[in-house]
Amino acid sequence: MKRKLLYCAALTLAAGALPTAGWTQPVVEDARHWLERMLQSTRILSYEGTFIYVQGPHLEAMRIVNGGETEGRQRRRLVSLSGPPREILVANNNVIYLLPNQPTTLVGGEYSRSPFPLSIPRELGRLESHYVLEMVGEDRVAGLDAQVIAIKPRDMWRFGYRLWLDRRNGIVLRSALLDEKGYPVEQLMFTDLQIKPRIEDAAFASPALPPTGAAAEASPNPNGADAPAGEQVARSAWRIDQLPEGFVKVSHNRFTKAPSRHPTEHLVFTDGLATISVFVEKLDGTPPLLQGGSQMGSMNAFGTVVNGHQILVVGEVPAATVQRIAVSIQPDPEVGKP
Repeated sequence: MKRKLLYCAALTLAAGALPTAGWTQPVVEDARHWLERMLQSTRILSYEGTFIYVQGPHLEAMRIVNGGETEGRQRRRLVSLSGPPREILVANNNVIYLLPNQPTTLVGGEYSRSPFPLSIPRELGRLESHYVLEMVGEDRVAGLDAQVIAIKPRDMWRFGYRLWLDRRNGIVLRSALLDEKGYPVEQLMFTDLQIKPRIEDAAFASPALPPTGAAAEASPNPNGADAPAGEQVARSAWRIDQLPEGFVKVSHNRFTKAPSRHPTEHLVFTDGLATISVFVEKLDGTPPLLQGGSQMGSMNAFGTVVNGHQILVVGEVPAATVQRIAVSIQPDPEVGKP
């Protein structure tokens, strides 16, 4: 996978990975209750803050303005404070990347994400089937007392997590994604955070933002170039024989990047925390985009060629996981030739 695509995927996760919480509640006694408290507070808080985001060798400072959920909608603005100027705006079910001379809008989504710091399922029982929840201790982040929670994988196919939650209201002050050896591959930490009674609408205004309710009609690209139209795939000519236990398919689409290109199948799997994307595209004589493994921070990718098709698997999971999936993808003889 091209480095730019991996970086955009990492930015998308950061955009979908930022807090919301906030009122004094009774003392919480165990890790599960702390996560339930975090999920509840995630839906209601408005706040502003500055955080440091580290992924592999990449370090970035960002400012966030977040509006509490209103009528099922959330609004969030991320502004880079280091490196090239960039913004990410989330509103009206759209994610808008405001890059220099290159604004791009992604309309809607195949499945929803929790705002911060990862996609924790509302039903924590599903999470506990494949992760162990533990109380680790206490710490301080951004001058605030924090309760540290560990989310440890029960097998080798997923990463672990560590969360620092504000003891007053459960908001996530810091998070770390840990590899199979327990080393951090992605970290996020607030340096200052202010809870607000509300955030004014002007803080989320953007000329590239479609009006409320216009997501279905909006062009995915503000410059006027439509993104590839996707169609849901009811039955694929490909099968995955080695999908790790707990991962379920949440999206399966087929899209065409250009009229002269062959369609690409895109499958998305998640276990509630980790997300894996699988891409399958006919090469038709063109060189493969990737053969073997590649890594950028927490993102691992593995590419191979099967029957003249590029197979590409990408996710915030160990390298062994994406490789296992990639090499197990084969044509389904019951469906016919892809």
